[in-house]
Amino acid sequence: MRRSNLRFLRFFLGLNLVLVGLLIHRLPSYAAPDKTDVQIIENKSRPSGSETLTLKKELTIGKLKEGGSMFGAIAGAAVTADGRMVVLDSTFKKINIFNPAGQLLKEFGREGQGPGEWTTPIGLQLVSDRQFVVTDGGARKLVYLDLEGNLLKEVSYAKKMTLMKIIESGGRYVTTEIGLEGNSLAYNVAILDANFDQLFKIDTLLMPMPTGGAKINPFDIAYDYCLDSKGNIIYGRAMAYEIRYFRPEGKLFKIVKKEYQPQGISEKDKQELLKMIPEVGPINVKEMIAFPEKYPAFSALFVDEEDRLYVRTFEKGKEKNAYLVDIFNPDGKFIARCEMPEGVLLMKAGRLYAVEKDEEDYPYLCRYQAIWK
Repeated sequence: MRRSNLRFLRFFLGLNLVLVGLLIHRLPSYAAPDKTDVQIIENKSRPSGSETLTLKKELTIGKLKEGGSMFGAIAGAAVTADGRMVVLDSTFKKINIFNPAGQLLKEFGREGQGPGEWTTPIGLQLVSDRQFVVTDGGARKLVYLDLEGNLLKEVSYAKKMTLMKIIESGGRYVTTEIGLEGNSLAYNVAILDANFDQLFKIDTLLMPMPTGGAKINPFDIAYDYCLDSKGNIIYGRAMAYEIRYFRPEGKLFKIVKKEYQPQGISEKDKQELLKMIPEVGPINVKEMIAFPEKYPAFSALFVDEEDRLYVRTFEKGKEKNAYLVDIFNPDGKFIARCEMPEGVLLMKAGRLYAVEKDEEDYPYLCRYQAIWK
């Protein structure tokens, strides 16, 4: 099973399931939206388009002459218009910038609680071609830097208990706020203003207290979201193959559906997933887990510059560690499928960037040419 294809599970089966062990209802249904002017696109299981996407590896970054990798763990990457690659290493707590040929241009960043420092860097986003932002989950702040490493500003979100996957868009933030709701842990996917106050709630997912020997299905809270070039929020719960499009102000305007064949979860897969869960004192979180027989519909969402939507599924490809990705055009039409490598981070300017690991588990950043025919 591809580790990075299940990156949301690393979070839910790690930190979140530890929280669940301390305070943990089935998923609520979506709040009934106003279906006026909401377009619904139904897709069959096979693509309707004639286009094909082929990937050709052209660059691997991070290999050391003496063996191993210069990276500890790649938590995120971004690419500028001229092809420079900005990479966040969450283990070494560094930013590395490479030229288009893969040569290291600059390295900066350090652990700490002072200005421009971070304790737990967990996310990276390019907000313009000259600046980027690092999410510090430990200090609960956003650190804005230019490509020379100069601090531009810091924005604190310490008023929030926990925010997950923060995406800035026009001075607003699309994120998931984790908090308490009754006797459940609540995951509120929402749009927040510049002061991190809620403007619009997209969805709420609840996990109940596992009392009386009740078990937790970790896939119940599997979901993902991304933004297109217009700032629309593309969101989906993975328990159904249904992707919802929201305007920047929060109005639902399109729902994309697709037929799919659920993939079975093997016993080996279940054991690998359980290994991701850390031991936490007297709490045995692993005993609370009950996996379903089938995987959810998908594991992650991302878009390219032409607003094609890529939906990573659990269907295995022919190559080792390859999984099938469904591709939709901006109108929501299912146009193609493609095998993609593990750890896809982004698609930009006809190039796909992914984290791949060798047999010794060393991570590298790989770049592929994306060829449409």
